[in-house]
Amino acid sequence: MVIKCKSSRRFLFKIDTDSFYNTIDSLLKTKVEVPLIIEVPCKKCGMIEVYEIYRDHYIHKKSYKR
Repeated sequence: MVIKCKSSRRFLFKIDTDSFYNTIDSLLKTKVEVPLIIEVPCKKCGMIEVYEIYRDHYIHKKSYKR
């Protein structure tokens, strides 16, 4: 999954959610839909972007100045 900045549309990072959730599912022996909460600074717009990352999609929660 590729994550881009909400305001500048600049590439921020790429994350492999499938292997992460498969590992958690195998450890717990059940399906888990707990989001990863990630804060990433964007060099272009100068904001810190907060995302909730799920197995097959992500949600932009907020942006704030450093």
